[in-house]
Amino acid sequence: MSHKSVLEVLKERATVQLDNVSQQLATLQNERQQANAQQQLLQHYRHDYQQLLRHESEGGIYGYRRDNYHDFLHTVEQALSAQDAAVEVLDQQQHHLLGDWQQSRKKVNALQVLLERRHQRDTLSQARAQQKSNDEFATRRFQGKE
Repeated sequence: MSHKSVLEVLKERATVQLDNVSQQLATLQNERQQANAQQQLLQHYRHDYQQLLRHESEGGIYGYRRDNYHDFLHTVEQALSAQDAAVEVLDQQQHHLLGDWQQSRKKVNALQVLLERRHQRDTLSQARAQQKSNDEFATRRFQGKE
C-alpha cells in the first residue's frame, strides 16, 4: 500500500474541484444556449407578428384585431425583455465561473509542477545514492586487492 504525499492529495483535491467547476461551466453553457434559442424564437415571433400586422393594416383591419395584435406584441416584448435579462444573468455567471475554472486550472498545473520537481529531486537523490554506493563498493574492492 503506497502512502500519498501531501502534494499528491492536494493535487487530487484540486483536480476534483477543477472537474466540478468544469461540469458547472458546461451546464451553464448549455443553459445559455437554450436561453439564446428562446430569445431568438421570441424575436422571430415579434418579427412575424409585426409583418402580419403591417400586411393586414394595408388592407384595412378592425380595431379589435389591431388591438389584439398590439397586445400580443406587447406581451412578446415583455417576454423578450425578461429573456434578455435572463441571458445577461447567465453571461455574468458564466464569466464568474470561467474565472473560477482558470484559477482551478492554474492550481492543478502548479501542483503538477511541484510534483514533477519533487520527482526529479528524488530521482537525482537516488542516482547520487546509487553512485555513492557504487563508489564505496569499488573503493572496497580496490583496497581489498592491494
